[in-house]
Amino acid sequence: MTIPETSAQTTTTSPTERSSWTGSFDLASAAPVIFLFVLIIGFSIAEPAYFPTRENFVTILNDGALLALLACGLTLVLIVGEFDLSIAATASFAGALATVLITQFGWPIPTALLVVLISALVIGAFNGILVTVLEIPALVATIGTASLLDGATLWVTGNSVIFTGFTDAFIRYGSWRIAGLQAPFFYLLVLSVVIAVALRYTVTGRHLYATGGNRAASRMAGIRVNRNVLLAFIACAVLASITGFMYTARQGSLTPLFGTSMMLPAYAAAFLGYVTLANKRFHILGTVIGVYIIGTGTLGLLLIGAPAYSQQLFAGAVLIAATGGSRVRNLPHK
Repeated sequence: MTIPETSAQTTTTSPTERSSWTGSFDLASAAPVIFLFVLIIGFSIAEPAYFPTRENFVTILNDGALLALLACGLTLVLIVGEFDLSIAATASFAGALATVLITQFGWPIPTALLVVLISALVIGAFNGILVTVLEIPALVATIGTASLLDGATLWVTGNSVIFTGFTDAFIRYGSWRIAGLQAPFFYLLVLSVVIAVALRYTVTGRHLYATGGNRAASRMAGIRVNRNVLLAFIACAVLASITGFMYTARQGSLTPLFGTSMMLPAYAAAFLGYVTLANKRFHILGTVIGVYIIGTGTLGLLLIGAPAYSQQLFAGAVLIAATGGSRVRNLPHK
């Protein structure tokens, strides 16, 4: 699988030119948003007693928050033209590490969180070095990292579910609420805005887009391409680790390798975001919208009686539609 061309590849603008929030808008870019409203209207008609309620929409926002946070980190790697298949394993390892340190060794929560973040820096730097210094293809490198992390997760947890030792203080990190909205939604709100602003207004953000657009031209312009790729992998690992920590705190239990189920939806959301409100560009707003399209479709299907595995089917269909749509939109330009 190849990453679709970014806007930096299809325009003649300078690599350091300020990027817009979403890229160049066109009518086709609004199709996913229209699809979201169609889903809402359709499920509201099919299940008028359950779907179009405040409680249901709050559930969608809460359930999609951690997936959106994970997908935002993935988006940064996609922006620089790489893949990271270790995001799910990183989230699982972070949750397992935090749980074991807090519930079994009695570490203070801030200290355990600091260790988790340091491990994320190491994981991200490891992936970045494999790709930039050793020049191992990102797909191969991050699959290897994912296998190492999955093994480490099973080792530290004893390959067993942990559901004892969770203190109220630990659980509060992931379960406090305001107006029914849980903590992860507010973490997503803050972090996604910070990332979007950084991509929009900082030199580093513009250089990340330039790196993914044309590396040769970026190097000629004096942009430190390898540093940007390394930074993207580190930021992705940090966001994945925060996701794993908050997921475990919210659940009040730990199932090893819980992050595996988040991999496909995260990629589906990011690629759906690529064709949402933008002209061939990965961006944070599009990714978040993509997550909630998937969340709306999944919950709606469950409410009308579809089986639980419909999430995977729906996410797979969205991923195919998003990537296929991006290729179709590229055809007239070839």
